[in-house]
This record gives sequence, structure tokens and C-alpha cells, in this order.
Amino acid sequence: MKKWGLLFLSLLLSGGCSATEAMKMENIPLRQIGLPSRLIIDQDFIPRDWNVVAFGDSLTEGVGDQDHQGGYVFDLKEKLLHNKGVRSVTVTNLGKRGLRLSQLKDVIQSHEQEIREADMMLITIGGNDIMKVVRSHLFDLTYDLFEKNQKSFAAKLDRLMQSLRALNPHATIVLVGVYNPFSSPLQDVPEIDEVIDMWNRGSQAVLSKYDRTIFVDVKDLFDNRDDLLYDDQFHPNELGYEKIAERVYEHLLGSMEQ
Repeated sequence: MKKWGLLFLSLLLSGGCSATEAMKMENIPLRQIGLPSRLIIDQDFIPRDWNVVAFGDSLTEGVGDQDHQGGYVFDLKEKLLHNKGVRSVTVTNLGKRGLRLSQLKDVIQSHEQEIREADMMLITIGGNDIMKVVRSHLFDLTYDLFEKNQKSFAAKLDRLMQSLRALNPHATIVLVGVYNPFSSPLQDVPEIDEVIDMWNRGSQAVLSKYDRTIFVDVKDLFDNRDDLLYDDQFHPNELGYEKIAERVYEHLLGSMEQ
């Protein structure tokens, strides 16, 4: 099985544990079914209040946003507030840099009431799980190894979805896919794109089993776009987060039209 060189490893590790996420989603249709009527933003309706809970890794926390306003979550809130069908948006941001999927269990248990009352949940997770694979197998990285770990990740994601649905059967759950910050420095190493594509496909497949879920692919936004990255060349900058928020908002509007 093909091994990958030290150049790949050194570049990958230089970004720290929170490097994350991207993918070209192919062959799996977006699942945006059964969205509750209370989510629909109709400008003819009486404006209503929204409760949003966001949890996950550094992208939810907003690392790289030099405005220190909360990254894409803040930008999305602003977009929602510009809609006449929305009177107010209350956001509970539980994002924390470095979080892996297995660590979300404690976050959920500590904030069950907020989750029960949420109209929408926003999640970013997966980048640090990928980084853990790299750090644990510095000199033995193969595609098969990532594939094995992705299957484990998908099983954990399925359990997470079950837990969230047990607490709140009606809220819309949005999962933002991982993007690839390595495409420029590693443009001659196609395996990294393959790994991230595979990881995202697995995550989207899990969400497709559940109603009122939206998987948001953001990989293409960051392809060869260093201007969207923070100085660390891994996290989005203010413009990068704005692009993510736009993509999430587009998916929300698209789901309302179906």
C-alpha cells in the first residue's frame, strides 16, 4: 500500500490540531427532506424568534476571525436577521478549538435544555479526527488507514445524530463539511483530496438517513483560495467565514423551496 512522504507530514502537522475540512461531494444527493414548517422564512408570516445552537470545533468557535465576532455562526445570524420572517435569533455557541467527535458527547450532556429548545443546530466536526489519524501514524499513513478511521467516525456520527434526535425530533440539523487547506502546498499529492472526499461522503451518507438534516459542502469555496485563509493557512479568515455562512444560508433557502 502506498505510503506518503515526510513533506506531506510536516506540512500537515504544521497547522496544529484544528486543521480542517473539505470535499467534493459526488454521487450522493443532498438530503433536505421533511423540513418543519416552523423553519420556513415566509415574509408574509408574522416574524418569529429563532433559537440556534452551534457546537463543534474551531470553525464553530470562529478561530481565525480577527473581528472576534464568532466566525460563520455570527455571519449566518446576521443573514437570518435581514429576512422579514425573522424577528430575532438567539445563538448558543458551544464551539471549542480542538474538539473531536467523541468529545461532543460531554458538550451535549451539559446543554441538553438548549438543544431541546433549538429550532436549528449547526455543527462543524471532523478535522481534528483526521489530524489524530495523522499524528498517531506519522510513518505509516495509507488511504486504507484513513478509510478505516472514517468508518469509525461515521458510526460515532450516527450515534450523535440519534442522541440529538432523542432530545429534539424537530430541529433542523446542519453539518458543515470539512474543507481542504492543503490543496495549494500539496497540489502534487492527490491522495489528500481523496481522503477528504471520502470523509465527507461518509458523513453525508449518515445524515441522509435522518429527516430535517442538511449537509453543506464547502470544499469548493476554498480550492486554491489562500485569500480565504487566516495567517495559519488552515482556519478561515473573516472572508472565508462569510463564504461559509453564505453557503449555509443558500442551503437553508433551497430547502424551504422544496
